[in-house]
Amino acid sequence: MSETVAIRVESLSKTFGRRKKRRVEAVKRITLEVHTGQVYGFLGPNGAGKTTTIRMLLNLIHPTEGCAYIYGQNVQRNHSVLRRVGAIVEGAAFYNFLSGRRNLEVLARTANNYDPKRITALLEQVGLAGRAEHRVKGYSTGMKQRLGLAAALLSSPDLLILDEPTNGLDPSGMHEIRQFIRELADEHGKTVFLSSHLLSEVEQVCDRVAIINLGEIVREGAVTDLLEGKTQLRVEVSPADKAAQVLQEHWSLSTTMTLPAIPSPPIPSPTTAAVKQPGNSNARWLTVNASHDDAPHIVRHLVNHDIDVFQITSQRQSLEEYFLSVVREETERAAG
Repeated sequence: MSETVAIRVESLSKTFGRRKKRRVEAVKRITLEVHTGQVYGFLGPNGAGKTTTIRMLLNLIHPTEGCAYIYGQNVQRNHSVLRRVGAIVEGAAFYNFLSGRRNLEVLARTANNYDPKRITALLEQVGLAGRAEHRVKGYSTGMKQRLGLAAALLSSPDLLILDEPTNGLDPSGMHEIRQFIRELADEHGKTVFLSSHLLSEVEQVCDRVAIINLGEIVREGAVTDLLEGKTQLRVEVSPADKAAQVLQEHWSLSTTMTLPAIPSPPIPSPTTAAVKQPGNSNARWLTVNASHDDAPHIVRHLVNHDIDVFQITSQRQSLEEYFLSVVREETERAAG
């Protein structure tokens, strides 16, 4: 297996519980491939199987079926390949009575790769230089996540596996970590396998993504490819209720809500909100799942049904909107 492939899983499954009634299939025969130098997003709702998959990749639990490979080596048979991996799984754990620096020193000495200059550099890179000598007991969740990222990078691994690395960070911290992760891939040739529920962050940092739901991979591909052609049209109409009924005969509508009237005409936002307009209690924005080329047909269709059209705008569907639509579709399909 080529070194151009950092991670490969083949028909990987994990079932918990031996009794039939209590048996839970957490991961169901998933297959995916992550190439070196990529930032790869692994997305799914809570309980979808993300962390279980990561734990199998790191040989923390054994699969029921299938195999996980890192750089061509079966992780169950060749544990040494895990030396090339740095990871954060289900939050970082440290000695609370030690400082951030001392925690990294302990980890580095245990792994026989102690380098004080590298520890200092890592603390600066993750934004903890000013709190390096403080006890971890006083660290916030976000600071512990930063320290965990530094710990994962101690041995200068080729592959980083990060489970919710921005958990607990404020927007500024998320932006910094996002830039840092992108730099690891672009400037240092690292491969990053990133599990997260913050889809706006994933969309900005990842090259490819896999969406897992109910233990199965339901979509996989480059972010640009998945969202290509996934456009929406936002239409300001009156009467809105009648317009929704007319449009739903040919196009699907995103979930809408009505916001309180505001004193000046609103600027269309990239959300799916339907906004009441002053002066017309039934003028609202409706979000239609349709392409830019459908705009003339939609306007004609509405006008032919005596519906006033004030504005129409086009926008690309976000990864978050795409993710929610896929999960909803697959959950409904699984429910029968």
